[in-house]
Amino acid sequence: MRFVLRLVSAAFVLAPLSYITAQTAPAPVTAPAPVVVPIAPIAPKNLAMDFRTMVTTSGVPDTGIIQGHAVGSADKMRMDLTMKGPGAQVSPLGGPGGEVTMILSDTGKTVTYLDSKATHYVRVRPADMLAQAQRSGVKMGFSGTEAKVDNLGAGPTILGHPTSHYRIGSAMTMTINAMGQEQVVKISSTSDYYYANDIKGVVNPFASLSGSDMAAMFGSSNKEFADKMKAMQAKLPNNTPLRASISSTMISQGQTRVTNTQAEVTSVQWVDANPKLFEIPSTYTPVTLPGMAGAQGGAQGGAIPPR
Repeated sequence: MRFVLRLVSAAFVLAPLSYITAQTAPAPVTAPAPVVVPIAPIAPKNLAMDFRTMVTTSGVPDTGIIQGHAVGSADKMRMDLTMKGPGAQVSPLGGPGGEVTMILSDTGKTVTYLDSKATHYVRVRPADMLAQAQRSGVKMGFSGTEAKVDNLGAGPTILGHPTSHYRIGSAMTMTINAMGQEQVVKISSTSDYYYANDIKGVVNPFASLSGSDMAAMFGSSNKEFADKMKAMQAKLPNNTPLRASISSTMISQGQTRVTNTQAEVTSVQWVDANPKLFEIPSTYTPVTLPGMAGAQGGAQGGAIPPR
């Protein structure tokens, strides 16, 4: 039971799942040449950004702070994070605070966490973890699914980039049955995103409800919600968000937890592509997810072997 709640909670708060699509650097403008001369191919570029995130959770006195650097490719993204405070816990490799590197691949479906101090890594697919819990005897029912998006017009200029303001809302009620116990969990989220009008392609280091990640996670379990999330995602611009404000609520067993997240990109630049950024160092060893050995004692708890 706690395995499922932990997984769902991570998805609806500041989840380490981000939607990534191909992005291309702006093409240089050149004047027509009087003669045809060979032109060297333009080296591929990745979009890189620095960002800062603040997380406050009801009942938790300390504010979580995440400082990060993200680099995105066509279908992968790397995030190097420095975390402080209990609200900044995004890695299953240890407690709150510290440093962690995350590599997202398969457009966010697979997440690899790297611990440079212990030279360990763990690779997970949240959708597979949820499916594994169901195979091990966990039953989940869904109701009250909602997913909508509103275009609120022009937003502020951020880092010299004009933006568009979109508000995203989603909700569902889950009834979970496991080991003879039933628990009803209501989860909802409202997010305000400010997308740069002049940066095409998406590298979103602080997204949890942009659409595709949640659709992929619940696709096999709750098709209605997944379809709504995909339809919502289609209404969002194919641009990079520079600021986000997210309020998430989870109600379970008479208790309500509210998490508020403020995130903003502090710098944006194009850098030369480096495929090695998205590789696991050969000296790192895989580990099993701590505390997620499956709802009824599965051996791997959602961790999958490298490929």
